[in-house]
Amino acid sequence: MVDPLNILHTVGFQTLYPIVRCELVYNHAIELERLKLAVAHVANDIPELMSCYEIKTNTYHPIDRPATSVVHEVDRINDDLVADWDLESQPQWQLYWVKKTNSLVVYGSHIFTDGAGFKQLLNVLAKTYNEDQDCQVKNHTDIEGIRQLLKETAGRKVQNDDHPSAPLELPEIVSDGKERHYRVIHAQLDLAESETLYRRSKEQGIHLNDVFMAAFGKVIQQYCGVGEINLACPTDMRKFLPEGEQKQLRVQNMTGRYNIHVPATLDEPLAETAWNVHRAMDQQKEERAFLESFRSMIGRLDNGASIAELQGEVEKNYHIRGISYTNLAIIDADQLQLGDSVVRDAWISGGFRTMPLYQIAVSTFRRHVNLVANVIGTPTEIQFAKAVMNQMKLFLLSL
Repeated sequence: MVDPLNILHTVGFQTLYPIVRCELVYNHAIELERLKLAVAHVANDIPELMSCYEIKTNTYHPIDRPATSVVHEVDRINDDLVADWDLESQPQWQLYWVKKTNSLVVYGSHIFTDGAGFKQLLNVLAKTYNEDQDCQVKNHTDIEGIRQLLKETAGRKVQNDDHPSAPLELPEIVSDGKERHYRVIHAQLDLAESETLYRRSKEQGIHLNDVFMAAFGKVIQQYCGVGEINLACPTDMRKFLPEGEQKQLRVQNMTGRYNIHVPATLDEPLAETAWNVHRAMDQQKEERAFLESFRSMIGRLDNGASIAELQGEVEKNYHIRGISYTNLAIIDADQLQLGDSVVRDAWISGGFRTMPLYQIAVSTFRRHVNLVANVIGTPTEIQFAKAVMNQMKLFLLSL
């Protein structure tokens, strides 16, 4: 069995297919053959990329096909192709060079790696492209550091309920009879708006993440009318590893989850809600509550439980919520330059969700705030998804 935290993302295949998506827009074309060579080098060092995943045993099996087969050149991106991507029989990543927009769109398996690991993978790909040779990296996929944290915090009583009594949800739109399609909804705060948000957050002594969570929660709250904001917030556990291990390449799943429950009236100002989110997150961080999202699963694994039993345990503490939030933090432009092609814009998002399921993915690039949602919907549902995102942007600007 490989990294047991992969199991967190094998629950609910029928509801949410576990992928990570990145779109990088360059100032001019790259050398496609050079990209293919870099992809082959990286796949040689990280063989899981050219393997299929067996869910029953949580193992990878090499696929007999050239590593370059995952690189495609297209005129425009068609996210509907994701529907045919089968991680149980195909490679764990796909790359598309979009000629008309000078964009590189990369899809990665969320079974194999999380958002932070995916960013590391992209950095390794760019470094290999630029050095025009195999960088011979060593990828670490053990969880010994996390197991040590579990031992150090054993026996504590920590609240990290992942099944709120009043969940956030969007209303289901009556079908307009049209076919559903995969679409990426993207909105950006311009530099002035982003800088104002940074400044106001700092003046109030709260984190940007607190503001993002509060704004998203308040938007969804308007549609369901609940008196509290219940959100799960993933966290990158790499930063809790020993210092030496933090510097290692870890293209793997190292994500825990905080769960907050914050009372909030519908007309409560965003700043007040953000403060309450800040306090709730501080408490969760102090208690290292993210460990509870998989503690029982690791315990059952060590006692010989089957994969199916482990998935059942995950459902209790890391289940798929209808409304989801993730912060993919900073995307470093300098790390992603390919030759003399410079990244002009970039954003990362998660899996595609059928409306009214909805995930907001937040990231920053060159200090611009990006909001992204990957949705599967009819034209009407896609318009609704855009309206939700625009409302969130307005809430952010109201801080």
